[in-house]
Amino acid sequence: MSIALREENFVVIDVGSTKTVAGIGMHDTNKPPNVVVDMADFNYPIQNNIIVDWGHLEECWHHILFKELGIKKSRNESPVLIAVPVQWNKLEYERITQIFFENFNVPGVYIAPQPLLSLFGCGAVSGMVVDIGRQVTDITVVVDSNIQLQSNFIVPVGGNHFDAYLLQLMKKDDKLVQQFQDINTPDIQLDIEFARYVRELPGICNASVGHENKTTSIITELSNIMEEMPVTSAEELIDDEIKANRDDDGDSTEDIPVEVDIEYKGHTFTLGSYRHDAMDPLFSPECMDISCLSLQQAMRLSTMNCEPPEIRPKLFENIVIVGGCCLTHGLVKRMRTEIKLLLPCSDNSGDTQPRTVGFLRVADYFTVLKEKKYQEYATWLGGEIVAKLVFIDAKNYVSKVDYNESGPSVVHTKAY
Repeated sequence: MSIALREENFVVIDVGSTKTVAGIGMHDTNKPPNVVVDMADFNYPIQNNIIVDWGHLEECWHHILFKELGIKKSRNESPVLIAVPVQWNKLEYERITQIFFENFNVPGVYIAPQPLLSLFGCGAVSGMVVDIGRQVTDITVVVDSNIQLQSNFIVPVGGNHFDAYLLQLMKKDDKLVQQFQDINTPDIQLDIEFARYVRELPGICNASVGHENKTTSIITELSNIMEEMPVTSAEELIDDEIKANRDDDGDSTEDIPVEVDIEYKGHTFTLGSYRHDAMDPLFSPECMDISCLSLQQAMRLSTMNCEPPEIRPKLFENIVIVGGCCLTHGLVKRMRTEIKLLLPCSDNSGDTQPRTVGFLRVADYFTVLKEKKYQEYATWLGGEIVAKLVFIDAKNYVSKVDYNESGPSVVHTKAY
């Protein structure tokens, strides 16, 4: 016999390599997570989406449940939904289940893959999820709520590479180097910490600056094609371009100054236009001598591995960007430009021919979370939505009764 669970006790934990977010109380889903934990405090137990230290990871979860959320272990009435990377295997699912039941005394557990929850958080069941993390970038395709594992690609480029590349560009700026030399203070150095600080400052870096010429060439080519197409087809293409402009992240590159002054530890530094190139390794890995596919190439191959072919255009129309680097200004516009250069262009495009590139955001009826600064919480929002659906019926999640009867392996019968 399972106990009745209440929405105000539901817990969602979104596990990450750099930070883990969590919250309790799913009666109001229009709010950011209650808890944000820096994984540096627990010695980064997850690296490259792989668990490297179970002890510290369990310590992190214990801290979230009993210190941050204030749950009583002896009388735990809070079921937990855990959002995990798609690469985690069955053995890891079983160990998570064992930890939460035996060590945390939870009444119920549900484990769900992060890319699927990201799509749910943006109101879709099919699409492509691009998770730009600190170490790697994951590309996952979801079709009708089913993850297509054969289409999963990992690009070994992430936030750490952006910081390293930006630092390389900064060291070529003689004016900036001279400013640091003039200060001559041990705790203020032109290092990776400064590069990360600059990259994460809102509005300083814009990934689309300097790449407008690609967009111009696309528009010119599009105009030439429209002259040879029927009027109805031309109107459709024009409508697609208007829609594309609407769902860009709204960052205009016209009024961005060439140089900008920033404050760092009480001192002012001047940065040049090279600051906008911080994310170039994602689109051109060779600039950092990394031998791998670029983001746009990996996305194209990911969709090409999906069947039936008719679903492929839908995947390019429903792209969701999540992860710690998803808030970079101009990223949507830059991705759209790079992807369009790889899409086939045909006078007689069929149902399997991708024609437009669209990006999903958190729906407008989430009046708080729809703001751009909360896009990185799309996965957590999807977890809230799923928790409200699965924890109302014991048939949907792993209860303590199920665990006592079948052991950790029961998680495979009630998980995505």
